[in-house]
Amino acid sequence: MFKKVYLLCLFLSINYLSISQTYEDVLRYNSFNHEGTSRFNSMGGAFGALGGDISAISINPASSSVFLDSEIGITLKYKNQKITNNFNNSNSNSKNDLFSYGGSGAVLVYENRKSKFSIAYNLSVLNDFSSSFNLTGKNSNGIDSYFLHYADGIPYEDLLIYENETTQSVYNYLGDNYGFADQQAFLGYQSYIINQSGEDLTNYISNSKYDNLSQALQVNRTGDHFKHSVNFGTSFNNYFFTGININFHETLFEETKVFQESGYLNDSNVNRVIFKEDLLALGNGVSFQIGTIIKIKQLRFGLSYTSPTNLKIEEENTQFIETDIIETEGLAKYRIDPNTVNIYDEYKLTLPSKSLFSLAYIFGKKGLLSFDYETTKFKNSKFDDNNGKDSYLNSLNYSIENKLAGYSESFRFGGEYRIKNLNLRAGYFSYKGPDSSLDNKISGVSAGLGLNFDYSEFDIGITKSNNYNQNRLFSRGLIDKYSIDKNILSIYASFTIKI
Repeated sequence: MFKKVYLLCLFLSINYLSISQTYEDVLRYNSFNHEGTSRFNSMGGAFGALGGDISAISINPASSSVFLDSEIGITLKYKNQKITNNFNNSNSNSKNDLFSYGGSGAVLVYENRKSKFSIAYNLSVLNDFSSSFNLTGKNSNGIDSYFLHYADGIPYEDLLIYENETTQSVYNYLGDNYGFADQQAFLGYQSYIINQSGEDLTNYISNSKYDNLSQALQVNRTGDHFKHSVNFGTSFNNYFFTGININFHETLFEETKVFQESGYLNDSNVNRVIFKEDLLALGNGVSFQIGTIIKIKQLRFGLSYTSPTNLKIEEENTQFIETDIIETEGLAKYRIDPNTVNIYDEYKLTLPSKSLFSLAYIFGKKGLLSFDYETTKFKNSKFDDNNGKDSYLNSLNYSIENKLAGYSESFRFGGEYRIKNLNLRAGYFSYKGPDSSLDNKISGVSAGLGLNFDYSEFDIGITKSNNYNQNRLFSRGLIDKYSIDKNILSIYASFTIKI
């Protein structure tokens, strides 16, 4: 059967529902640790019961009503990452140096004898995706398992290139009419990694023979998850503070993955494979927060709730594969490059709600101690399309219910000691994810100092953290895990002016 031929220009975009999402995307887009001003970071982010800091508005909306004066501030950040990857007991090391924006905001305070009203805006970075690393290792499972997974059940004739057709036209036809799985089967078949087998024209076998393959993965990621918070707060008699945030979320995630494989047996038809994928994801959404701070003498209690975040995400990707194939005449090189940007249907991702419990003790004008506990119920996360009928997204929701059934927990401690116009600070923070099999963990210490002047403040903060998590090489077929162990040194500089 001949397929419809499209006259397509270079990088033609096509539309169809993606099946490239995984349940781990819930962890990617969720915020594991909060970043903000230098003061906020140097105290471990433990500001839920304190307020009075621009970044504290992001975790407890009541924070704006604690301010005595109107303020505006900005933060810049430097990040040094030392990354160790472990893949099947082989370690690989990488290093990144990054300068970036750390956040900004403003608070306007209106006060009378009995009450106070505040309006604020805060731009915070919930997630900084920027990271680059390489890993290498030996593996008894090859890239052929990835393509065999997707090829299973697909008619052999759909993967052929007929007369007057091109690699690009067939690749786009498959995506437009059948979807992601057929495109992957096409790439695997046309690069001679897999082949049709037997009388059943939907059955496939591998052309590869191996015992212990050499595999390498290069990953480059950029992007951020920003939260724009529009805040309204008020206080009564200087002991009860409350506030609300309307949050607007923006996400940008870019990833380039280059996978290489070699080390096949001498009688293998496949000699070498290079598989490259580029992913761009853009998202936006809305959430809200409510919070309170209660002062009882020197004690302060803080409570806040963050609603589920409803993100609408659009994705696009490109792919190509290159193989060295041993033929009768010798070694032949095949490069299958569709020259196509796949634009997927928009989908919805609901990130879970969060609850924050905070306690602080104020030592007069000398200093303070603060503690935050935050919990997130990931089981409430959900994928959805426009009509809720997509079977693949429903299967991801089933995985979320089973694999992300637990709660994540975050602990933050901080302290500050004042010597005239000099403030000394220190803190500790930790995070534990809900999926024990992925083993997401973050922990770190922080320190900093601030100089107060009559109408301005300059702060320096430093954090040293360890971020450990596990990932899969691919979401299907070749699902072997590797670990990412990041030791991160971050330096923050903030400048605040009273207005």
